[in-house]
Amino acid sequence: MSTEASKSCTVCNKATARHCNRCKSARYCSTTCQHADWPTHKLLCAAFSAFDTSSRPTNEHVQAIFFPVNDKKPEVVWLHFKFNDDDDSDDYAGYQFAEVHSFLGPDALERKSIQYNPVLKRNLSDTIYVCCRDAFLIDGSEPNKSIASITATKPGQYHDWRGPIIAYGKVGLGIDQPVCKDLDMNDFRHITDNFLSYNSNHTPAIEQSIDIKIEGVKINCVGDQKTFNKPYFETIGVSSLDPVFIEQESSDIAKRIGLPIFTRHCIPDPTWANDRDHKIFGHQSPFNNEGATFLHLCCDPKATHDLHTGIWGWGWASQQWQGGVGSAIVVRQDRKPLSPLHVEALCRYCIDEIRPLLAHSIGEYAPEEPMSKDAVLAMICRPTFIIKWYKLLDEKHREKEYPEDPDPYSV
Repeated sequence: MSTEASKSCTVCNKATARHCNRCKSARYCSTTCQHADWPTHKLLCAAFSAFDTSSRPTNEHVQAIFFPVNDKKPEVVWLHFKFNDDDDSDDYAGYQFAEVHSFLGPDALERKSIQYNPVLKRNLSDTIYVCCRDAFLIDGSEPNKSIASITATKPGQYHDWRGPIIAYGKVGLGIDQPVCKDLDMNDFRHITDNFLSYNSNHTPAIEQSIDIKIEGVKINCVGDQKTFNKPYFETIGVSSLDPVFIEQESSDIAKRIGLPIFTRHCIPDPTWANDRDHKIFGHQSPFNNEGATFLHLCCDPKATHDLHTGIWGWGWASQQWQGGVGSAIVVRQDRKPLSPLHVEALCRYCIDEIRPLLAHSIGEYAPEEPMSKDAVLAMICRPTFIIKWYKLLDEKHREKEYPEDPDPYSV
């Protein structure tokens, strides 16, 4: 942690804050901030204070924070980091690998890095990793009670964390930092904020009781299409309390043409998620979803490739919409009905009309002089989408299909 950050209030970032009297780790500028942090801080403060730092087993062990399934409070634990001893591997010379399997089991792991706290709006000076089993939502894992104790401190709907989870630290930012570090109570605050902001819905309780159905569309991935004979675009009823309205993942292209939407990933069905090599998928991954990927192409001319956030920049979908996408839900931001034909037209517009323009602008048609970004943006508009809409209707008619859907602007 930087000197400036280490002296800042854990809650409001004000400088010259004082330590918590018990843990001597978290800092607060006032009793108001300390009281605000107490609901989550108290879950670990006593255990952190009582943890015997002199009992470090070896110099390869660091303090980590473990979130057990059946206990209501997290724990401070020693986590072993094994040094790479492969003399033939120059890329990872001196690299320390976290041996998290002793806490999480032998399953394949998912690792999420935390380098920015969106609640405090603060960049971290070091990286925190949160590790869990990558299939915890579909492998029968029990809900994690220690994380539920954290999310219970604020009203709302939160991600369904299941199975054991552990957090550890690495020195510095970027990717694959080589050296590990002890976690402290300031790091715990960043971790709790991660759990409280991840896929969360902070709708006031009085509003949460009002639930209506919104007509949306599910874009089915290869797995759902092949396994359950689902159509590519499927009408679904979406609860007005669904996280899609709070996460607010959106599409730059849909926004520019005057049809702003919200989207979110669906939990993969274990029937196909656990049988990815089944012959019915051929050479495709069951998670593939081309329409959902192209719907999220970036049209922000100022966007740059950022490994920390997963943003790939102009002309590309972000990391979370690349490759293993799975099925996705789409709704209109104005909550008006959205039909499968509307979403098919949006996806076809992105794939057939806009992707080639973006590709041209990033030099994929060399030796042609790339289009300017302004020229591309000028062509992403309502008129060009309407043209695509009527082209799609003509295709349906040639296939002896006669949809009666009005264009999405006339709903």
